[in-house]
Amino acid sequence: MKPAARSKNGRGVFCNLPLLLLIGAIQFLVIYSPAIDRYMVMITKGKPGFPSLLLDGRRGFKLVEEEFVPEPRVACDFADPRSDVCELEGAIRIRGSTSEVFVVAPGGAGAANVTGLGAGMNATSWTIQPYTRKGEARVMRGITELTVRVVAAGEAPPCTVRHDVPAAVYSNGGYCGNYYHDFNDNIIPLFITSRHLGGEVQLLVAQKQRWWFHKYREIVDGLTNYEAVDLGGDGGEVRCFRRATLGLRSHKDLSIDPRRAPRNLSMVDFKRFLMWRYALPREHAIRTEDEEPGRVARPRLLIIARRSRRRFVNLPEIVALAEEVGFDVTTSDVMSPPPSKKKSTAAGAAGSGTAAGDEGHARMADASALVNSFDAMLAVHGSGLTNLVFLPMNAVVVQVVPLGRMEGLAMDEYGVPPRDMNMRYLQYNITAEESTLLEAFPRTHPVFLDPMPIHKQSWSLVKDIYLGQQDVRLNLRRFRPVLEKAIRLLR
Repeated sequence: MKPAARSKNGRGVFCNLPLLLLIGAIQFLVIYSPAIDRYMVMITKGKPGFPSLLLDGRRGFKLVEEEFVPEPRVACDFADPRSDVCELEGAIRIRGSTSEVFVVAPGGAGAANVTGLGAGMNATSWTIQPYTRKGEARVMRGITELTVRVVAAGEAPPCTVRHDVPAAVYSNGGYCGNYYHDFNDNIIPLFITSRHLGGEVQLLVAQKQRWWFHKYREIVDGLTNYEAVDLGGDGGEVRCFRRATLGLRSHKDLSIDPRRAPRNLSMVDFKRFLMWRYALPREHAIRTEDEEPGRVARPRLLIIARRSRRRFVNLPEIVALAEEVGFDVTTSDVMSPPPSKKKSTAAGAAGSGTAAGDEGHARMADASALVNSFDAMLAVHGSGLTNLVFLPMNAVVVQVVPLGRMEGLAMDEYGVPPRDMNMRYLQYNITAEESTLLEAFPRTHPVFLDPMPIHKQSWSLVKDIYLGQQDVRLNLRRFRPVLEKAIRLLR
Protein backbone atom coordinates (compact mmCIF):
# COMPACT_ATOMS: atom_id res chain seq x y z
CA MET A 1 0.00 0.00 0.00
CA LYS A 2 1.32 3.41 -0.96
CA PRO A 3 1.74 5.99 1.78
CA ALA A 4 -0.65 8.90 1.73
CA ALA A 5 0.66 11.92 -0.22
CA ARG A 6 1.77 14.71 2.04
CA SER A 7 1.68 18.48 1.54
CA LYS A 8 4.60 20.70 1.72
CA ASN A 9 4.21 21.48 5.30
CA GLY A 10 4.24 17.76 6.09
CA ARG A 11 0.43 17.20 6.43
CA GLY A 12 -1.56 14.69 4.31
CA VAL A 13 -3.55 16.19 1.46
CA PHE A 14 -6.73 14.52 2.78
CA CYS A 15 -6.41 15.71 6.35
CA ASN A 16 -8.75 18.67 6.02
CA LEU A 17 -10.83 18.31 9.22
CA PRO A 18 -14.18 19.75 8.02
CA LEU A 19 -14.04 17.61 4.89
CA LEU A 20 -13.29 14.47 6.88
CA LEU A 21 -16.21 15.13 9.25
CA LEU A 22 -18.57 15.58 6.31
CA ILE A 23 -17.41 12.35 4.67
CA GLY A 24 -17.70 10.47 7.99
CA ALA A 25 -21.22 11.77 8.57
CA ILE A 26 -22.33 10.66 5.11
CA GLN A 27 -20.87 7.18 5.64
CA PHE A 28 -22.53 6.85 9.07
CA LEU A 29 -25.95 7.78 7.73
CA VAL A 30 -25.64 5.38 4.77
CA ILE A 31 -24.59 2.47 6.97
CA TYR A 32 -26.68 2.99 10.10
CA SER A 33 -29.83 4.83 9.01
CA PRO A 34 -32.04 1.68 8.99
CA ALA A 35 -31.07 0.90 12.59
CA ILE A 36 -31.66 4.52 13.61
CA ASP A 37 -35.13 4.40 12.07
CA ARG A 38 -36.00 1.26 14.00
CA TYR A 39 -34.68 2.76 17.23
CA MET A 40 -36.64 5.97 16.80
CA VAL A 41 -39.83 3.98 16.22
CA MET A 42 -39.16 2.05 19.43
CA ILE A 43 -38.55 5.05 21.66
CA THR A 44 -41.44 7.12 20.33
CA LYS A 45 -44.16 4.53 19.90
CA GLY A 46 -43.01 1.46 21.77
CA LYS A 47 -43.12 -2.15 20.55
CA PRO A 48 -44.11 -5.45 22.16
CA GLY A 49 -42.04 -6.02 25.29
CA PHE A 50 -40.63 -2.47 25.42
CA PRO A 51 -42.11 0.51 27.28
CA SER A 52 -42.78 3.64 25.30
CA LEU A 53 -40.78 6.69 26.32
CA LEU A 54 -43.69 8.97 25.49
CA LEU A 55 -46.06 9.98 28.24
CA ASP A 56 -49.69 9.12 27.65
CA GLY A 57 -52.14 11.63 26.22
CA ARG A 58 -53.47 12.68 29.62
CA ARG A 59 -50.14 14.39 30.34
CA GLY A 60 -50.22 16.72 27.37
CA PHE A 61 -48.35 14.68 24.75
CA LYS A 62 -49.93 13.51 21.53
CA LEU A 63 -49.41 9.81 21.03
CA VAL A 64 -47.88 8.84 17.70
CA GLU A 65 -49.98 6.23 15.92
CA GLU A 66 -48.46 2.88 15.06
CA GLU A 67 -46.78 2.63 11.66
CA PHE A 68 -46.64 -1.16 11.92
CA VAL A 69 -49.82 -3.06 12.79
CA PRO A 70 -49.21 -6.76 13.42
CA GLU A 71 -51.48 -9.41 12.00
CA PRO A 72 -54.11 -10.03 14.67
CA ARG A 73 -54.99 -13.40 16.13
CA VAL A 74 -58.35 -13.97 17.75
CA ALA A 75 -59.15 -17.28 19.43
CA CYS A 76 -62.58 -17.53 21.06
CA ASP A 77 -64.31 -20.30 22.97
CA PHE A 78 -68.10 -20.00 22.86
CA ALA A 79 -68.64 -23.73 23.37
CA ASP A 80 -67.71 -23.89 27.06
CA PRO A 81 -70.86 -24.26 29.20
CA ARG A 82 -69.62 -21.96 32.00
CA SER A 83 -68.16 -18.88 30.29
CA ASP A 84 -67.36 -17.34 26.93
CA VAL A 85 -63.73 -16.27 26.45
CA CYS A 86 -61.83 -14.58 23.64
CA GLU A 87 -58.02 -14.30 23.51
CA LEU A 88 -56.84 -11.37 21.39
CA GLU A 89 -53.35 -10.59 20.07
CA GLY A 90 -52.21 -7.73 17.88
CA ALA A 91 -53.25 -4.07 18.01
CA ILE A 92 -56.12 -4.10 20.52
CA ARG A 93 -58.02 -0.96 21.50
CA ILE A 94 -60.63 -0.91 24.27
CA ARG A 95 -63.07 1.94 24.85
CA GLY A 96 -64.96 1.42 28.08
CA SER A 97 -67.45 4.25 27.62
CA THR A 98 -69.05 2.41 24.69
CA SER A 99 -68.15 -1.16 25.79
CA GLU A 100 -66.28 -1.67 22.52
CA VAL A 101 -63.15 -3.67 21.74
CA PHE A 102 -61.38 -2.97 18.44
CA VAL A 103 -59.03 -5.48 16.80
CA VAL A 104 -57.00 -3.65 14.17
CA ALA A 105 -56.29 -5.73 11.06
CA PRO A 106 -53.81 -4.32 8.51
CA GLY A 107 -55.61 -6.06 5.66
CA GLY A 108 -59.06 -4.97 6.76
CA ALA A 109 -61.77 -6.76 8.68
CA GLY A 110 -62.02 -9.76 6.37
CA ALA A 111 -58.30 -10.57 6.64
CA ALA A 112 -58.18 -11.28 10.40
CA ASN A 113 -57.54 -14.76 11.76
CA VAL A 114 -60.62 -15.37 13.93
CA THR A 115 -61.43 -18.82 15.31
CA GLY A 116 -63.84 -20.37 17.78
CA LEU A 117 -66.95 -18.26 17.19
CA GLY A 118 -70.33 -19.91 17.50
CA ALA A 119 -72.41 -21.00 14.53
CA GLY A 120 -73.85 -18.06 12.63
CA MET A 121 -71.64 -15.47 14.34
CA ASN A 122 -70.13 -12.68 12.25
CA ALA A 123 -66.31 -12.88 12.21
CA THR A 124 -65.98 -9.09 11.89
CA SER A 125 -68.30 -8.08 14.75
CA TRP A 126 -69.74 -10.02 17.68
CA THR A 127 -70.73 -9.59 21.33
CA ILE A 128 -69.53 -11.28 24.49
CA GLN A 129 -70.68 -11.11 28.12
CA PRO A 130 -67.56 -11.51 30.31
CA TYR A 131 -69.16 -13.35 33.25
CA THR A 132 -68.95 -16.98 34.34
CA ARG A 133 -72.66 -17.92 34.66
CA LYS A 134 -73.52 -18.01 30.95
CA GLY A 135 -76.11 -20.76 31.43
CA GLU A 136 -78.27 -18.65 33.75
CA ALA A 137 -80.35 -16.34 31.60
CA ARG A 138 -81.83 -14.47 34.56
CA VAL A 139 -78.51 -13.22 35.88
CA MET A 140 -76.87 -12.82 32.47
CA ARG A 141 -79.52 -10.29 31.45
CA GLY A 142 -77.86 -7.85 33.85
CA ILE A 143 -74.28 -8.38 32.63
CA THR A 144 -72.61 -5.72 30.48
CA GLU A 145 -72.23 -6.81 26.87
CA LEU A 146 -68.97 -6.05 25.04
CA THR A 147 -68.93 -5.59 21.27
CA VAL A 148 -65.78 -6.80 19.48
CA ARG A 149 -65.07 -5.26 16.08
CA VAL A 150 -62.36 -6.27 13.62
CA VAL A 151 -61.50 -3.10 11.70
CA ALA A 152 -58.93 -1.52 9.43
CA ALA A 153 -56.45 0.87 11.03
CA GLY A 154 -58.29 3.96 9.86
CA GLU A 155 -61.56 2.82 11.42
CA ALA A 156 -60.26 2.36 14.97
CA PRO A 157 -60.29 5.22 17.50
CA PRO A 158 -56.82 6.60 18.34
CA CYS A 159 -55.07 5.43 21.49
CA THR A 160 -55.15 7.72 24.51
CA VAL A 161 -53.42 5.32 26.92
CA ARG A 162 -50.91 2.61 26.03
CA HIS A 163 -50.28 -0.42 28.22
CA ASP A 164 -47.22 -2.64 28.11
CA VAL A 165 -48.95 -5.55 29.86
CA PRO A 166 -51.91 -7.67 28.70
CA ALA A 167 -55.48 -6.92 29.72
CA ALA A 168 -58.06 -9.13 31.45
CA VAL A 169 -61.59 -7.85 30.86
CA TYR A 170 -64.51 -9.17 32.91
CA SER A 171 -67.69 -8.23 34.79
CA ASN A 172 -67.95 -7.68 38.53
CA GLY A 173 -71.76 -7.84 38.41
CA GLY A 174 -74.07 -10.82 38.65
CA TYR A 175 -74.08 -12.52 42.04
CA CYS A 176 -71.39 -10.20 43.39
CA GLY A 177 -71.70 -9.98 47.18
CA ASN A 178 -72.68 -13.61 47.76
CA TYR A 179 -69.70 -15.22 49.51
CA TYR A 180 -69.81 -18.45 47.50
CA HIS A 181 -70.25 -16.65 44.18
CA ASP A 182 -67.48 -14.16 44.98
CA PHE A 183 -65.05 -17.05 45.00
CA ASN A 184 -66.72 -19.27 42.43
CA ASP A 185 -67.64 -16.66 39.80
CA ASN A 186 -64.88 -14.07 40.25
CA ILE A 187 -61.88 -14.97 42.38
CA ILE A 188 -61.05 -18.49 41.22
CA PRO A 189 -61.70 -17.71 37.51
CA LEU A 190 -59.52 -14.59 37.88
CA PHE A 191 -56.81 -16.77 39.43
CA ILE A 192 -56.99 -19.24 36.53
CA THR A 193 -56.89 -16.48 33.93
CA SER A 194 -54.17 -14.24 35.38
CA ARG A 195 -52.03 -15.97 38.02
CA HIS A 196 -49.45 -17.24 35.50
CA LEU A 197 -48.74 -13.64 34.46
CA GLY A 198 -47.09 -12.89 37.80
CA GLY A 199 -48.97 -9.64 38.42
CA GLU A 200 -48.17 -8.17 35.01
CA VAL A 201 -51.77 -7.83 33.89
CA GLN A 202 -54.17 -4.90 33.76
CA LEU A 203 -57.70 -5.64 34.97
CA LEU A 204 -60.48 -3.85 33.09
CA VAL A 205 -63.69 -4.35 35.05
CA ALA A 206 -67.23 -3.80 33.82
CA GLN A 207 -69.75 -3.07 36.59
CA LYS A 208 -66.89 -2.65 39.04
CA GLN A 209 -67.92 -2.69 42.71
CA ARG A 210 -65.41 -0.59 44.62
CA TRP A 211 -66.28 -2.13 47.99
CA TRP A 212 -65.70 -5.62 46.56
CA PHE A 213 -62.17 -4.79 45.46
CA HIS A 214 -61.48 -3.36 48.90
CA LYS A 215 -62.89 -6.40 50.68
CA TYR A 216 -60.75 -8.80 48.67
CA ARG A 217 -57.76 -6.55 48.13
CA GLU A 218 -55.22 -9.08 49.44
CA ILE A 219 -56.33 -11.47 46.72
CA VAL A 220 -56.57 -8.87 43.94
CA ASP A 221 -53.20 -7.31 44.82
CA GLY A 222 -51.63 -10.76 44.58
CA LEU A 223 -52.87 -11.13 41.00
CA THR A 224 -52.13 -7.70 39.53
CA ASN A 225 -49.56 -4.98 40.12
CA TYR A 226 -51.90 -2.31 38.78
CA GLU A 227 -55.06 -0.57 39.94
CA ALA A 228 -58.13 -2.18 38.34
CA VAL A 229 -59.79 0.11 35.79
CA ASP A 230 -63.53 0.75 36.05
CA LEU A 231 -64.65 0.49 32.42
CA GLY A 232 -67.94 2.20 33.17
CA GLY A 233 -66.17 5.20 34.71
CA ASP A 234 -63.21 5.45 32.33
CA GLY A 235 -64.46 8.50 30.46
CA GLY A 236 -63.56 8.47 26.79
CA GLU A 237 -60.21 6.72 27.22
CA VAL A 238 -59.12 4.33 24.48
CA ARG A 239 -56.71 1.87 26.08
CA CYS A 240 -54.34 0.05 23.76
CA PHE A 241 -52.83 -3.39 24.34
CA ARG A 242 -50.94 -6.04 22.44
CA ARG A 243 -52.84 -8.83 24.18
CA ALA A 244 -56.18 -9.05 25.91
CA THR A 245 -58.47 -11.71 27.37
CA LEU A 246 -62.19 -11.04 27.30
CA GLY A 247 -63.98 -13.09 29.94
CA LEU A 248 -62.59 -15.39 32.63
CA ARG A 249 -61.90 -19.11 32.46
CA SER A 250 -64.09 -21.22 34.73
CA HIS A 251 -63.71 -24.99 35.00
CA LYS A 252 -66.02 -26.32 37.71
CA ASP A 253 -67.67 -25.31 40.97
CA LEU A 254 -65.21 -23.78 43.44
CA SER A 255 -62.32 -25.63 41.83
CA ILE A 256 -59.79 -25.83 38.99
CA ASP A 257 -59.02 -28.46 36.37
CA PRO A 258 -55.20 -28.34 36.17
CA ARG A 259 -55.26 -30.00 32.73
CA ARG A 260 -56.98 -26.89 31.36
CA ALA A 261 -55.19 -24.23 33.41
CA PRO A 262 -52.05 -22.30 32.37
CA ARG A 263 -48.96 -24.00 33.81
CA ASN A 264 -51.26 -26.70 35.23
CA LEU A 265 -52.36 -24.51 38.14
CA SER A 266 -54.47 -26.42 40.65
CA MET A 267 -56.59 -25.80 43.75
CA VAL A 268 -53.56 -26.69 45.86
CA ASP A 269 -51.80 -23.75 44.18
CA PHE A 270 -54.82 -21.59 44.93
CA LYS A 271 -54.84 -22.65 48.59
CA ARG A 272 -51.13 -21.82 48.91
CA PHE A 273 -51.78 -18.50 47.18
CA LEU A 274 -54.39 -17.66 49.85
CA MET A 275 -52.00 -18.73 52.60
CA TRP A 276 -49.40 -16.34 51.19
CA ARG A 277 -51.80 -13.42 50.77
CA TYR A 278 -53.39 -13.75 54.24
CA ALA A 279 -50.19 -14.89 55.99
CA LEU A 280 -51.84 -18.09 57.23
CA PRO A 281 -49.50 -20.16 59.40
CA ARG A 282 -50.89 -23.71 59.06
CA GLU A 283 -50.37 -25.58 55.80
CA HIS A 284 -51.32 -28.99 57.25
CA ALA A 285 -53.92 -30.10 59.78
CA ILE A 286 -53.03 -31.97 62.95
CA ARG A 287 -51.99 -35.61 62.74
CA THR A 288 -52.88 -37.06 66.11
CA GLU A 289 -50.57 -40.05 65.73
CA ASP A 290 -47.58 -37.72 65.39
CA GLU A 291 -48.14 -36.14 68.80
CA GLU A 292 -45.65 -36.74 71.62
CA PRO A 293 -46.10 -39.97 73.66
CA GLY A 294 -48.41 -39.48 76.62
CA ARG A 295 -49.96 -36.34 75.14
CA VAL A 296 -53.59 -36.63 74.07
CA ALA A 297 -54.17 -34.44 71.02
CA ARG A 298 -57.65 -33.04 70.53
CA PRO A 299 -58.20 -31.88 66.95
CA ARG A 300 -60.18 -28.66 66.60
CA LEU A 301 -63.63 -28.72 64.97
CA LEU A 302 -65.36 -25.60 63.65
CA ILE A 303 -69.15 -25.87 63.40
CA ILE A 304 -70.62 -23.23 61.09
CA ALA A 305 -73.63 -21.79 62.91
CA ARG A 306 -75.82 -20.25 60.23
CA ARG A 307 -77.84 -17.14 61.08
CA SER A 308 -80.67 -17.84 58.62
CA ARG A 309 -82.33 -21.04 57.42
CA ARG A 310 -80.57 -24.41 57.38
CA ARG A 311 -79.51 -23.95 60.97
CA PHE A 312 -78.70 -26.72 63.42
CA VAL A 313 -81.74 -26.68 65.72
CA ASN A 314 -80.05 -28.90 68.34
CA LEU A 315 -76.63 -27.25 68.17
CA PRO A 316 -75.75 -27.64 71.91
CA GLU A 317 -76.34 -31.41 71.68
CA ILE A 318 -74.18 -31.64 68.53
CA VAL A 319 -71.36 -29.76 70.30
CA ALA A 320 -71.56 -32.13 73.27
CA LEU A 321 -71.44 -35.16 70.98
CA ALA A 322 -68.41 -33.83 69.09
CA GLU A 323 -66.58 -33.15 72.35
CA GLU A 324 -67.42 -36.64 73.57
CA VAL A 325 -66.00 -38.12 70.37
CA GLY A 326 -62.75 -36.23 70.92
CA PHE A 327 -62.93 -32.81 69.27
CA ASP A 328 -62.22 -29.40 70.74
CA VAL A 329 -65.30 -27.57 69.40
CA THR A 330 -66.00 -23.95 68.42
CA THR A 331 -69.21 -22.64 66.84
CA SER A 332 -69.21 -19.54 64.65
CA ASP A 333 -70.78 -18.20 61.47
CA VAL A 334 -67.25 -16.92 60.69
CA MET A 335 -68.15 -13.84 58.67
CA SER A 336 -70.23 -11.92 61.23
CA PRO A 337 -68.44 -9.06 63.01
CA PRO A 338 -67.93 -9.24 66.77
CA PRO A 339 -70.87 -7.86 68.83
CA SER A 340 -69.06 -4.59 69.50
CA LYS A 341 -68.81 -3.93 65.76
CA LYS A 342 -72.35 -4.79 64.70
CA LYS A 343 -73.67 -1.25 65.11
CA SER A 344 -70.94 0.29 62.99
CA THR A 345 -71.41 -2.46 60.40
CA ALA A 346 -75.08 -1.61 60.01
CA ALA A 347 -74.14 2.02 59.53
CA GLY A 348 -71.54 1.05 56.97
CA ALA A 349 -73.99 -1.11 55.05
CA ALA A 350 -76.43 1.76 54.92
CA GLY A 351 -73.77 4.27 53.95
CA SER A 352 -70.99 4.29 51.39
CA GLY A 353 -69.58 1.24 49.63
CA THR A 354 -66.17 2.17 51.01
CA ALA A 355 -67.35 1.73 54.59
CA ALA A 356 -68.83 -1.67 53.78
CA GLY A 357 -65.59 -2.60 52.02
CA ASP A 358 -63.52 -1.58 55.05
CA GLU A 359 -65.60 -3.80 57.31
CA GLY A 360 -65.54 -6.66 54.80
CA HIS A 361 -61.77 -6.39 54.46
CA ALA A 362 -61.29 -6.67 58.20
CA ARG A 363 -63.66 -9.64 58.38
CA MET A 364 -61.77 -11.46 55.61
CA ALA A 365 -58.54 -11.18 57.56
CA ASP A 366 -60.23 -12.40 60.74
CA ALA A 367 -62.15 -15.19 59.01
CA SER A 368 -59.14 -16.59 57.15
CA ALA A 369 -57.06 -16.70 60.34
CA LEU A 370 -59.90 -18.26 62.33
CA VAL A 371 -60.65 -21.04 59.86
CA ASN A 372 -57.00 -21.85 59.31
CA SER A 373 -56.65 -22.67 63.01
CA PHE A 374 -59.03 -25.65 62.75
CA ASP A 375 -58.55 -29.23 61.64
CA ALA A 376 -62.15 -30.00 60.67
CA MET A 377 -65.29 -28.14 59.65
CA LEU A 378 -68.96 -29.13 59.97
CA ALA A 379 -71.75 -27.23 58.24
CA VAL A 380 -75.14 -27.56 56.60
CA HIS A 381 -75.00 -26.96 52.85
CA GLY A 382 -74.63 -23.21 52.22
CA SER A 383 -72.20 -20.39 51.51
CA GLY A 384 -70.51 -20.73 54.91
CA LEU A 385 -68.80 -23.85 53.56
CA THR A 386 -66.88 -21.57 51.18
CA ASN A 387 -64.55 -20.93 54.12
CA LEU A 388 -63.06 -24.38 53.52
CA VAL A 389 -60.57 -22.66 51.19
CA PHE A 390 -58.76 -21.40 54.31
CA LEU A 391 -58.54 -24.77 56.08
CA PRO A 392 -55.10 -26.39 56.20
CA MET A 393 -54.48 -29.31 53.88
CA ASN A 394 -55.40 -32.76 55.25
CA ALA A 395 -58.29 -31.15 57.15
CA VAL A 396 -61.71 -32.84 57.15
CA VAL A 397 -64.85 -31.21 55.76
CA VAL A 398 -68.25 -32.61 56.81
CA GLN A 399 -71.23 -31.36 54.81
CA VAL A 400 -74.76 -31.98 56.07
CA VAL A 401 -77.12 -32.12 53.08
CA PRO A 402 -80.71 -30.99 53.71
CA LEU A 403 -83.77 -32.80 52.40
CA GLY A 404 -84.87 -32.29 48.78
CA ARG A 405 -82.62 -34.35 46.50
CA MET A 406 -79.78 -31.87 47.00
CA GLU A 407 -77.05 -34.55 47.12
CA GLY A 408 -75.69 -33.96 43.61
CA LEU A 409 -75.62 -30.19 43.96
CA ALA A 410 -73.96 -30.47 47.38
CA MET A 411 -71.28 -32.79 46.02
CA ASP A 412 -70.50 -30.54 43.04
CA GLU A 413 -70.30 -27.32 45.06
CA TYR A 414 -68.62 -28.46 48.28
CA GLY A 415 -67.74 -32.15 47.90
CA VAL A 416 -65.29 -32.04 44.99
CA PRO A 417 -63.33 -28.90 46.02
CA PRO A 418 -61.94 -30.31 49.32
CA ARG A 419 -60.55 -33.34 47.52
CA ASP A 420 -58.98 -31.06 44.90
CA MET A 421 -57.27 -29.19 47.77
CA ASN A 422 -55.80 -32.30 49.40
CA MET A 423 -58.43 -32.41 52.12
CA ARG A 424 -60.82 -35.16 53.24
CA TYR A 425 -64.56 -34.97 52.69
CA LEU A 426 -67.55 -36.60 54.40
CA GLN A 427 -71.19 -36.11 53.41
CA TYR A 428 -74.20 -36.72 55.62
CA ASN A 429 -77.65 -36.78 53.99
CA ILE A 430 -80.42 -36.14 56.49
CA THR A 431 -83.71 -38.05 56.67
CA ALA A 432 -87.18 -36.54 56.66
CA GLU A 433 -87.31 -36.96 60.43
CA GLU A 434 -84.25 -34.69 60.74
CA SER A 435 -85.87 -31.86 58.75
CA THR A 436 -88.04 -29.12 60.24
CA LEU A 437 -90.14 -29.27 57.05
CA LEU A 438 -92.17 -31.82 59.00
CA GLU A 439 -93.50 -28.86 60.95
CA ALA A 440 -94.85 -27.26 57.76
CA PHE A 441 -95.92 -30.23 55.60
CA PRO A 442 -97.51 -33.63 56.34
CA ARG A 443 -95.20 -36.63 56.00
CA THR A 444 -97.17 -37.80 52.95
CA HIS A 445 -96.66 -34.50 51.08
CA PRO A 446 -94.76 -34.60 47.71
CA VAL A 447 -92.14 -32.37 49.34
CA PHE A 448 -91.01 -35.56 51.13
CA LEU A 449 -92.14 -38.32 48.79
CA ASP A 450 -90.95 -37.03 45.40
CA PRO A 451 -88.94 -33.79 45.21
CA MET A 452 -88.01 -34.25 41.53
CA PRO A 453 -91.20 -32.68 40.05
CA ILE A 454 -90.49 -29.64 42.20
CA HIS A 455 -86.96 -29.48 40.75
CA LYS A 456 -88.37 -29.73 37.24
CA GLN A 457 -90.97 -27.06 37.87
CA SER A 458 -88.53 -24.30 38.90
CA TRP A 459 -85.34 -23.66 40.81
CA SER A 460 -87.06 -20.78 42.59
CA LEU A 461 -89.48 -23.23 44.17
CA VAL A 462 -86.63 -25.53 45.22
CA LYS A 463 -84.81 -22.59 46.71
CA ASP A 464 -87.89 -21.38 48.54
CA ILE A 465 -88.83 -24.74 50.08
CA TYR A 466 -85.68 -26.79 50.58
CA LEU A 467 -83.22 -23.97 51.13
CA GLY A 468 -85.46 -21.22 52.47
CA GLN A 469 -87.81 -23.02 54.87
CA GLN A 470 -85.71 -25.87 56.23
CA ASP A 471 -83.62 -26.28 59.37
CA VAL A 472 -81.85 -29.43 60.59
CA ARG A 473 -82.25 -31.44 63.78
CA LEU A 474 -79.53 -34.09 63.62
CA ASN A 475 -80.21 -37.60 64.87
CA LEU A 476 -77.19 -37.87 67.18
CA ARG A 477 -77.07 -41.65 67.16
CA ARG A 478 -77.13 -41.73 63.37
CA PHE A 479 -74.61 -38.88 63.06
CA ARG A 480 -72.10 -40.16 65.63
CA PRO A 481 -70.25 -42.53 63.20
CA VAL A 482 -69.58 -39.58 60.89
CA LEU A 483 -67.76 -37.66 63.63
CA GLU A 484 -65.86 -40.81 64.64
CA LYS A 485 -64.70 -41.27 61.06
CA ALA A 486 -63.61 -37.65 60.90
CA ILE A 487 -61.41 -38.23 63.97
CA ARG A 488 -59.88 -41.31 62.37
CA LEU A 489 -59.07 -39.42 59.18
CA LEU A 490 -56.89 -37.03 61.20
CA ARG A 491 -54.62 -39.83 62.43
